[in-house]
Amino acid sequence: MTEPLMIGVDLGGTKIAFAAVDRAGNVIVEHVLATRAAEGADAVIGRIAQGINDVAAKAGRPVRGVGIGSPGAIDVKRGVIINAVNLNWLDVPLADGVKTLINMDVPVLVQNDVNVGAMGEFLFGAAQGIDDFVYLAVGTGLGGGAVSGGRLVSGVFGMAMEVGHVSINPHGRLCGCGTHGCAEMYISGKGLVAGAIEHLPAYPDSPLTNMTITTAAIVQADIDGDPLARRVVDEAGDALGEVMAWSVIMFNPSLLLIGGGMGKVLGERLIERARAAMSVRVYAPLLPFVQIGWSKVESTAVGAAALAWLNASDS
Repeated sequence: MTEPLMIGVDLGGTKIAFAAVDRAGNVIVEHVLATRAAEGADAVIGRIAQGINDVAAKAGRPVRGVGIGSPGAIDVKRGVIINAVNLNWLDVPLADGVKTLINMDVPVLVQNDVNVGAMGEFLFGAAQGIDDFVYLAVGTGLGGGAVSGGRLVSGVFGMAMEVGHVSINPHGRLCGCGTHGCAEMYISGKGLVAGAIEHLPAYPDSPLTNMTITTAAIVQADIDGDPLARRVVDEAGDALGEVMAWSVIMFNPSLLLIGGGMGKVLGERLIERARAAMSVRVYAPLLPFVQIGWSKVESTAVGAAALAWLNASDS
């Protein structure tokens, strides 16, 4: 009998990634389309459905479900995007819209994109066999997902671990969300750039003064020993350590997983600083039971497929 597949979809502001994934986490077919969000929600939903149909046809195996990871606030039960700023979507019935356009009668699940990243780690990645862990994704922004007792902590709108927008300094940098001092304004790609710009006047000899400030330039300057870059990365590590401390106190996990492109670029330099910052904020007897590791699943589309597989296991 031909083994079935789940199709995972990573809906982003600039691209939509698709993956047909088997029960063991093997990616059978991958596909990418441009989002073109400016064309409106109906056009994007049409592209999502077409991508799913194309991937299913290319895979040539039965598909049992579809999982979609989307940014923003989500009514998970109804599959409705309540608010996704980078798509300019409000109250978009994504699950129903896709379901009516695909060539198969299967469940279509929608969940926050960082949450499906956590699901990917739980089923296929670094958190296999671990029922209590927190996943922190350090990329352009900062997001989080938590699994407690083997279940995703989702919240009313799929945003239970929106840790990037908890203020660590109410008098700090202004975030795009309107709040001052959000964690992601310190630990993320945008946070590194904001930090370098803020502190630049105090470091006139920094090589960053003579170039366009990018995350790549900051990372390289830190490697080269530039004091400005070192200060910015230290601040990032301290902020991550504070977020990790909250996560340990709230969820009592056995594992903290760090993912996201920026997290992995900064690597052990970031983790060492974050570990030190966390250790002075957490009830000491908890610390020996918390491991810190790196995520393994690189594709959010695979995480979305994991969401579909886990739903099939529960039903």
